[in-house]
Amino acid sequence: MHIKTIKPMNILYIHGYNGSPFGSSYHHLKLYAAGHNLHSIDYNPEQPELAIQSIKQYVADNQIDLIIGASLGGFLAMHIIGITRIVVNPCWNPAIELPKIGYTGDTEVYENMFNNMCSSLDFEEKHLCTTVSALDDELLGQKYTPILRIIRKIVILRMLIPHLIRQILINR
Repeated sequence: MHIKTIKPMNILYIHGYNGSPFGSSYHHLKLYAAGHNLHSIDYNPEQPELAIQSIKQYVADNQIDLIIGASLGGFLAMHIIGITRIVVNPCWNPAIELPKIGYTGDTEVYENMFNNMCSSLDFEEKHLCTTVSALDDELLGQKYTPILRIIRKIVILRMLIPHLIRQILINR
């Protein structure tokens, strides 16, 4: 019997608005991704285009296999094409949602990024991105509840992330 050896993955975690690259979500992921190399990167939410450039460079320099982004980090992750991504409660439209939680910077660049993303993602790219959404997220709120109930994709993060990582490893 041949046992397939699984090469450790390089996983990049991108935190949300006002988050920390090494906060509690990072530490939870580190437990679930034991045996893999978990990286994290910080960014300035006032400069999202620069953040995306920095993330792309980090991905290339560190041979990242998987990106996991939360909230605003999920929005940024959706802009990194050609790589498998898991976005957790992504901030779908930061231009609208970020001011609700205290962001006072320019929202026009976020609006442009959102519009470009919606019009440019092709079929193949959409299949590289898995979204995990919960009903009790402060940004999703009640506005998206009917959609989420129809989809019935309410998932507990602690159960889902290890399963998704295993599935990605098996399918590589």
